[in-house]
Amino acid sequence: MKTLSFNQLQIRVFTLILVLFTTIILSYRIWIQLPQLEATMLKLSERELSTLVFAINRITKPMVTLNYDYAVWDESFEFVQDPHSEQSQKYLLANYLDDNFVLQEIDGVFIFDKQWNTLYAKGFHHKNQIELKFQFHDFTLFPENRAIGSIPAEGTEVKSKMGVLSTLFGPAIFISTAILPSEKSLVANGFLVFIRLINQEFIDEISLFTATPVIMAHIGKDESIGDLADWDAEVDLDKLSPFTQRIIRNAQGQPVVKLTLHHSNGQPPSIWGIGLISLVLAMLMLLITVYILLAGFIIKPVQRLASNIKDMDKVQYFKELPKNHIISELRKISFHFNALVGKVQRQNILLSKLVYVDELTQIANRRAFELHLDTQIQLLNRHNIGLTLILADIDYFKRYNDSLGHLAGDEALKKVATVLEQHFKRAEDICARFGGEEFIMFYSDISAESLQQKLTEIIHSFKGLAIPHPSSEVADYVTVSLGVCQVLTDPDASYNFEYSITGKQIILMADKALYQAKDNGRNQFRKVTILANDIDTAKTDLDGPHI
Repeated sequence: MKTLSFNQLQIRVFTLILVLFTTIILSYRIWIQLPQLEATMLKLSERELSTLVFAINRITKPMVTLNYDYAVWDESFEFVQDPHSEQSQKYLLANYLDDNFVLQEIDGVFIFDKQWNTLYAKGFHHKNQIELKFQFHDFTLFPENRAIGSIPAEGTEVKSKMGVLSTLFGPAIFISTAILPSEKSLVANGFLVFIRLINQEFIDEISLFTATPVIMAHIGKDESIGDLADWDAEVDLDKLSPFTQRIIRNAQGQPVVKLTLHHSNGQPPSIWGIGLISLVLAMLMLLITVYILLAGFIIKPVQRLASNIKDMDKVQYFKELPKNHIISELRKISFHFNALVGKVQRQNILLSKLVYVDELTQIANRRAFELHLDTQIQLLNRHNIGLTLILADIDYFKRYNDSLGHLAGDEALKKVATVLEQHFKRAEDICARFGGEEFIMFYSDISAESLQQKLTEIIHSFKGLAIPHPSSEVADYVTVSLGVCQVLTDPDASYNFEYSITGKQIILMADKALYQAKDNGRNQFRKVTILANDIDTAKTDLDGPHI
């Protein structure tokens, strides 16, 4: 056997240790670390794809709401009945000007009767502001487009349909709703269709919601799409890819648009990263130091990263990951994950605002009020705290709209909401829009004297606001009538005593008081006082002020 010098042995031992160390590190990176990193990056890619679906739904939702509001409207119903009358021409001029297309971000409006004969058709590019001549609604040339009319024409059920159709100017999203009077008391007499082109402007708007770029490509008739999924298909990725493609189909089920979403982390991390090379070089200097660095700066951070993401995914509560990683791949993952978490949180805030804030007046909506009222009913039962509910109705508001227009009516609603909200400052009080020109308000634990003063101040505040109302019969400015229901508690009730009164009953009593105020001349309030444990004790105060 050949003998070795100490130096030779030392070199061989260190070489063997280095090889073994390198092999172990490579094995760990290949079989443990990289799969964990790829799983994390794959989950990020799935969430990025989810934002694409969210973005499209977020953009189309206002179109659906707008289409519904125009379709279920007395003036639209009357237009279909007599499209050539003078009133119908005023309806068209008031609602379908070019500025309306720009403001509402639509590119086409089409009104059909029950037989799908075209009564009105207008195309206007809301971005370029040029006229568009559509032909898709000519069902003699394009009978396949009748698919947009699969809404039942009989009955009073309002059911909108959304889809995609092909036009001369490219694919377009359509929203179709049966036309009914506001009260839905008559059979539908036609259909209202809004469209918006799926063009680069549409894609740019989608890209505002997604964290990565989105590219659109039109699909030819003979072009093969392979096994690409639809844009709203369930998000389920099985491997990392620089991008994901989805298709949009028209009403006939034919693919017309291909969307490509580029992922922020689409490439698997490299085996030989900077961190790994640094560790191998450090091994030449000191094996123990390399071991400490390996355990302290690579293995544990990766485990914590994967564990944090797994725990967050399990409880569906996401927060930012630590960003002070030495390894660049971990820092990049933390950066993009945190960016996505921030975007999701902002979207949640936006969704919460859409759910609980009235879009026009920017005060609480009816849903928010009902939740607040439920909480106050619980406080009534648990802590014997009285409450007061107020219904407000703008006097002769329909005449206001008829004489000054709906845009002026919207501005008046905003000003009225601002004035009303100024009288409800405490955390337990609330002012909300109840619907149309009605507002609903709430005071918690207020005395009769203070309530009388507050109600008088509310009535007087509109005189100071002085919004001109040329069609009112009570004043030359906008006024309101108030219906008040004050619920008094039993001072001798025990803790957690369950009263029988409900929120619905309180609203009903306030509504009756509101009708008394309106029957007695408007611009005043009427109050009903009841005991929480005996609704039959209701007493109406007939001395509300008439200003």
